[in-house]
Amino acid sequence: GGFNSGDTPSRGGSSDGKPRRNYDEQTLIPVTIKMINSALGDPTGGGDLSLKDGRALHMVKLVAAVRNYEERSTNVFIDVEDGTGFTQVKVWVNEGDESSAIAQFRKEACTDHTYIRIIGQIREFDGQRQVVANDVRLVSTGNELTYHLLEVANSYERGIKMQSQPAVGGGMGFGIGNMASNAPPQGGMGVGAQGGSGGGMGGGSTLNDAVIDCIKVLGTQCDSGAHVDQITAQVSQQGFSAGDIKNAISHLSNEGHIYSTIDEDNYQYSS
Repeated sequence: GGFNSGDTPSRGGSSDGKPRRNYDEQTLIPVTIKMINSALGDPTGGGDLSLKDGRALHMVKLVAAVRNYEERSTNVFIDVEDGTGFTQVKVWVNEGDESSAIAQFRKEACTDHTYIRIIGQIREFDGQRQVVANDVRLVSTGNELTYHLLEVANSYERGIKMQSQPAVGGGMGFGIGNMASNAPPQGGMGVGAQGGSGGGMGGGSTLNDAVIDCIKVLGTQCDSGAHVDQITAQVSQQGFSAGDIKNAISHLSNEGHIYSTIDEDNYQYSS
């Protein structure tokens, strides 16, 4: 598991008071640092960035090596590079609220010349782009870097294919970045969209909403978030099977809507 950045004071809405983005806009996109640095700015001044292939950058995942770090009282700045460029990662710290396990994860990640996996949002400060991290963890094997680069390529190819197809089914957006799903694109639905209970595994289904609502509530009660067993016990009361619930948790994690904390069985909502 990684550590919770504590970047979101409110789990019910965005920290800047704006309405929460929909599922499609929160889709997790695997990227390289060069893709972040070369992303196009919003010509309307709205602050959103987009890749050159047209995909909007909201939640991103990258794997990079730690080159330097600076610990402060309320946050940690980590300088990283991945062979394509350099960027800075900002991680908020809540010393009084976080568990010892989360603090240990942060300590392990703040080690020069180690590779870490980062999930977060792109922000610009004084003209410089940063990744404000929701989750940072050590890479467990060198294969994870190779896998990430394959994800980047696969994500790009799927995005191009989806853009070349006419949108159907109400014009739902396409989700990029879930290599775990081998389902073929379905006319404008998310790449991870599949049939099943609760209207399918695409963003916005009844089952996904139930899982997210449960994690939001339980996540406010414990630093480490909601345990899979707790989620299953509560959501199953709405008529969903344990297998479907666990599939939904896996899908939402892959898409960046939730993230693991102290281990792979505890989750928080990516506010």
